[in-house]
Amino acid sequence: MRNRHFIGKENLRVRKAENFIYLVTAKNLLQNFFTVDNPFFISFVDKDGIVLLSIGPNNRIPLFPEGAVIDEGIGRTAIYSALKDKKPAEVIGIEHSDETLSLWSCAAAPIFDEAGKVAFVLDLSAPNKDYPKYALGIVSALAKAIENEVKLKSALKKVELAKRFSEVISEGNEDGVLVLDKDARILYINKRGADILMVERDKAIGKHVSEIVDFTPVILRVFKTHKGYVDKEFIINSPSRGILHFIKTAVVLRNSEGEFVGVVDFFREIKRVRAFVTKYIGAEARFTFNDIIGNSPKLKEAIRIAQIASRTSSSILIQGETGTGKEMFAQAIHFASHFSKGPFVALNCGAVPRDLAESELFGYEPGAFTDASKNGRPGKFELADGGTIFLDEIEELPPAIQTKLLRVIENKVITRVGGTKSLRVNVRIIAATNKNLEELIRMNSFRRDLYYRLNVIQITIPPLRERKEDIPLLLEHFVRVFSEEFGKEIKRIDRSFVEPLLEYNFPGNVRELQNIVERAVNLASSGVLTGDLLPENIFEEKSDVPNFNDLKKEAVIRALRESNFNISVASRKLGISRPTMYKLIKQFHIQPLH
Repeated sequence: MRNRHFIGKENLRVRKAENFIYLVTAKNLLQNFFTVDNPFFISFVDKDGIVLLSIGPNNRIPLFPEGAVIDEGIGRTAIYSALKDKKPAEVIGIEHSDETLSLWSCAAAPIFDEAGKVAFVLDLSAPNKDYPKYALGIVSALAKAIENEVKLKSALKKVELAKRFSEVISEGNEDGVLVLDKDARILYINKRGADILMVERDKAIGKHVSEIVDFTPVILRVFKTHKGYVDKEFIINSPSRGILHFIKTAVVLRNSEGEFVGVVDFFREIKRVRAFVTKYIGAEARFTFNDIIGNSPKLKEAIRIAQIASRTSSSILIQGETGTGKEMFAQAIHFASHFSKGPFVALNCGAVPRDLAESELFGYEPGAFTDASKNGRPGKFELADGGTIFLDEIEELPPAIQTKLLRVIENKVITRVGGTKSLRVNVRIIAATNKNLEELIRMNSFRRDLYYRLNVIQITIPPLRERKEDIPLLLEHFVRVFSEEFGKEIKRIDRSFVEPLLEYNFPGNVRELQNIVERAVNLASSGVLTGDLLPENIFEEKSDVPNFNDLKKEAVIRALRESNFNISVASRKLGISRPTMYKLIKQFHIQPLH
């Protein structure tokens, strides 16, 4: 069907809850209308053209599925005509604008509310060969019967019907569903809701909602304000169960006079929301140990230790230069661990502004700081609950955040910025660095106790220049990957392409090699990679005359060595300030002297 579109599941659920009386009445009147061989489809459509209910033969795809939007975009239909003209309408076969509907005939009749406005449309559809001449009369009579039945209901009866409708729509729902009357007494609770709240369904019916839990139910606020909400977060402290974390939607029920008659409460545990977010943002490990390419002894040793680490819950510290594949190792460890069913959340600590590091890691409450989201936001630790958090460039965390991270590791509890409630998290921490943390400890820029907490299992990934025997294997892998990606057929890698790479030191490591191959495959005009496709810097020879930076680095190293790495003494030797000395150490990547 052309131009078909649908509303979201949450929107559809809210619409059903708001119109449960009409839906239940329609189902009750129509349930005996169909037989196994009946070719008819009945659609119940609201005033906005949204299909709320589709009933038809078993195992048949409905002509108008629930959630479909019936508007002028799909052309002439009986449903749209009945909504627009406010009277029964019939469209036979080829009278439909959409030729895909030409094999069908439809009759539709409006259902008016007590104010005389079109509230719904009832539609009967059937294949042309089975379409009865009296279809318009049938659907008009059914629509009038539904209209009259609803008008006879009292406010109390409407609430009772809400219970019945909730039973129909909620038992297959993964969310908890609670239907309350105007006095907050429980009319209905579905099985999932009873499981979440740990109550017996039969014993809960008729009780005030506050009697079934050991905390003040947040839904009671709706009974004071008579205003609902959608997807609102609540963190509740239960004396018997600890912290309960929910996302809730509250739908206010009113009778035809607009009087408040109850509330439908939808609630889901935060772990379900996190699982959805994880899947949506792709917070999952993609690499396994099989994806780590190389046979060099140093790499094999790193893989061996990583495989052992994957079988534990201990914190891991991965050390290696930029581009060596630290995150790939972290993902492989996660994938092989018992945390693998949980999310894999990665954060580059060096890319996070220092003043936002705490909120990025631990989240924040609404209004916690200027420009904060009015709804608050969970941090990376919350999103990683039940899985692994990978903290790359860990050395870039500000000292104050290092202290808070240490407490999280020790207590497994976080507190959002601006919040007071503690949230327990079960997270495996893998940290990574391309710096020497022991030296940073001596420079008072990294906490010693945090280092020991993170460095339970240390994995050192060798730079590519120390495992050049792996370069041919990596070349073959990257050529295959990029050939498939770019739709090229690279049949051979010439020696003129390989030999310069074997002599090159790769300051960017495996990532640099990957970029070199990607560039070459892009530029290749034949099925052979040759040396002319390599970047010019691969062939540059180092001059025997040191440049100014080399001389400056040598002077800094000499001063540090002579002062036994005492920053103050070394700074005085060179006649520079301590901050300048720190900048030079960082600029030249000077490692501890042994």
